[in-house]
Amino acid sequence: MLTAETKRRIDSCRDILVGKLPLPTDQVELITLALIYKFMDDLDEESVAMGGKRSFFTGALAPYRWRALMPQTVSAEERMARFADGLELLGGGKKLRVPKKNGKKGEEEEIDPAAHLPALFRDIFRNAFLKFRDGRILTLFLTELGGFAYSHSEELGNAFEYILQCMGAQGDNGQFRTPRHIIDFMVACLDPQPTDKILDPACGTGGFLVSAFKHILEAHTSPGSTLPGDRLSHEQRQRLYANFTGYDTNDQMVKLSRVNLFLHQFASPTIHIYDTLTNDARWHEKADLILANPPFMTPKGGVVPHTRFRIPAKKSEVLFTDYIAEHLTPDGRAGVIVPNGIVATTQNAYVKLRRFLVEDSLVAVVSLPTGVFKPYSGVKTSILFLDKKLARRTDKILFLKIAADGFDLGDQRRPIEDNDLPLAKRYLDRWFNGQFSVMPPELIPFKLVEKRELVAHRSVGLQVEQLLGEVAENNSEHKIVRLGDVCETTSGGTPLRSKTEFYEGGTIPWIKSGEVAQGRVTTAAESITELGLKSSSAKLFPIDTVLVAMYGATAGEVGILKIPATTNQAVCGVLPNERFVPEFLFYALRSLKEEMKCRAGGGAQPNISQQIIRDLEIPLLPLEEQRRIVAEIEGYQQVIDGARQILAAYRPRIDIDSEWPMVELSSVIREKPKNGYSGQPVQHPTKLKVLSLSATTSGRLDATKFKYLDEEIPQNAQCRCRHGDIYLQRGNTAELVGTAALFDIDDADFIYPDLMIRVRADESKVLTKFLLHTLQSEPVRAFLKRQAGGAAGSMPKVNQGIVERVPIPLPPLPEQERIVAKLDAEAARIEAVRGLIPAFEAKIQRVLARVWGTRPQSCCPP
Repeated sequence: MLTAETKRRIDSCRDILVGKLPLPTDQVELITLALIYKFMDDLDEESVAMGGKRSFFTGALAPYRWRALMPQTVSAEERMARFADGLELLGGGKKLRVPKKNGKKGEEEEIDPAAHLPALFRDIFRNAFLKFRDGRILTLFLTELGGFAYSHSEELGNAFEYILQCMGAQGDNGQFRTPRHIIDFMVACLDPQPTDKILDPACGTGGFLVSAFKHILEAHTSPGSTLPGDRLSHEQRQRLYANFTGYDTNDQMVKLSRVNLFLHQFASPTIHIYDTLTNDARWHEKADLILANPPFMTPKGGVVPHTRFRIPAKKSEVLFTDYIAEHLTPDGRAGVIVPNGIVATTQNAYVKLRRFLVEDSLVAVVSLPTGVFKPYSGVKTSILFLDKKLARRTDKILFLKIAADGFDLGDQRRPIEDNDLPLAKRYLDRWFNGQFSVMPPELIPFKLVEKRELVAHRSVGLQVEQLLGEVAENNSEHKIVRLGDVCETTSGGTPLRSKTEFYEGGTIPWIKSGEVAQGRVTTAAESITELGLKSSSAKLFPIDTVLVAMYGATAGEVGILKIPATTNQAVCGVLPNERFVPEFLFYALRSLKEEMKCRAGGGAQPNISQQIIRDLEIPLLPLEEQRRIVAEIEGYQQVIDGARQILAAYRPRIDIDSEWPMVELSSVIREKPKNGYSGQPVQHPTKLKVLSLSATTSGRLDATKFKYLDEEIPQNAQCRCRHGDIYLQRGNTAELVGTAALFDIDDADFIYPDLMIRVRADESKVLTKFLLHTLQSEPVRAFLKRQAGGAAGSMPKVNQGIVERVPIPLPPLPEQERIVAKLDAEAARIEAVRGLIPAFEAKIQRVLARVWGTRPQSCCPP
């Protein structure tokens, strides 16, 4: 059980770090890495105490073990340097030079001191580095963390789960952390078995998988036994470990999930970086039991799914629910948490999904109280229980309403006595086991509804409150109104182009649809004259008119006028009035961009009519509340704008000393630059992966961007990727051609494509990271842009000869090390700034989600 002392220590660690690592995700990452670091040393100590040997901190890693960091004889600066090196060494990101075995005196060789570590641990520490340099703060942090003492992994697992509660960033992405008691309730209702193949297709930190594992162990533990799952044979236990699978799109979440499972006895957890919605490589994988709380929030612009879904949609919750239902085995079952839109929205995709669920596998719907996900969100949710075997045997579906879940519904979620979950489980157990007729009635609201009755209605509604005859719950206290009922709209016009007097010398700004995307519209590319205004259907819109682009590629873009201006006929103006703060109306309509596009006609070029805009439903709040919301959103927007300015202005800079020699790249690399190989990609998974060009576009490797190849490529082939390779994009846009990135992972199954050129540093002359920073610097980028050639209109390219001639400053190796350390520290700060943009964009989305209450957003019709 998690103790108050453990919570105090973790909170204290975060308080110590906050001055150096202001982002909660960075704090959690360092605490997690440090706990695992210490845990590895604890395991070594335990092994030695039992007469065994160390498994982790052996050989050249021995000086970096936890207990070597902490003595008072070690200075704060030395402790910081040793811990920072240890993090990088454990992940294979740093090598050591040691005396060469059987070599001559003074001869050295480079080794990877972490080569003996299990792949799981190398992966956990992959790309890890200490993001600040302050020995005093690090000493305070490590001392506090060193107070933890673990005798087995379960205790560390308890501490780790508390750390996960600190990850408020999950809510920013619509990936709301599922309360532990809700997870356990769903797992207990579905009663997972040792033979079940269990999947969570949006696993986050692995909470559902851990709960299911614990449930199985508890069900197979003898009374009084101190060994969980003692009734499972060795073969059953090994099969059990192999039966758990998770997917997530976020590399950090995958690491955390793997750690979480490892701490619950999984030696090699099967957690994949995989986008369930846009990648169909694992489409063929089915499961006996699926447990999930998929992301509620659809990314800006909607999801662009692959083509295998039977429900055409762009909303995440629709696609995930469809995916789960389709990926059950013939007798499979599932529990999935869904937002209110899944059970209530009347758009075509939602209706089609509900009809499919009712006819295929849905057996129960449990309405949860609004507030279960606070403080992340006040969104209304339900649990869908699917069971294909039971669905074939019954013509009814059970609907249950839970009014209380054992906690109050405020942001603090304090425990209370009222709790319908145990009784709801009794209802569900009896329903699943065919014994519902003996259940006492009306202890909690419920109803059995025939499937034919549900599908007879056009909307196939599954909202529990409505089926029980109640007024549907809504966590919004404001009114939803039709825009055309509360605002006047009109469009502009275009003066005749043949009449020069309508344009020449004009002083009235004339906005075209492409200019609406400015957001705050303060300039116009063209102006018209007073005569042009009077002689056309153009209208002069006042300041604070909200503009909506209606036609073409920019259809659905929303702006707000900050100057009096006219527009062409492709722009709709929503005129300001006393009911709305103009900026509130701007943000509300901007959040409906995808809905407008989904309703548009016109095929490839969307056409949004004024009628579509007038039919939009928007919340009507008190003006003071509107002002408060606008102030909150604009505070977040200022952070985003500031971060973008920093990123736009930042360029890694190497201050070149005039005494350093300037050499051509060819003189400091081990072999000639080499183009890669692309091959013919296939759709099915294979062992061989070829990097996509987008894998290095950002200047950092993104190993999730690849395609599969079904070919035999020898291990010693030139196109095989190796740790330490630098890849330059030999063909791309003028801005991106020559972009350089480092292959900094250990994976022998990658090759690089034909549109990249590989260089390998001769580290006796130039450090790989120094060379990388040089290739990313402004002078080299400018050189490559100048040298890039290509026919008019084609993609600019550089060739191997151009790459060989790249000018490289060559300071002494110690000076290179100093420069690399400085630039790495800068890069860490820039990444922290970069991370602010999606984090604060998500905060804006959360504010808008609160504004809409439980009103579901529309999805594109099939």
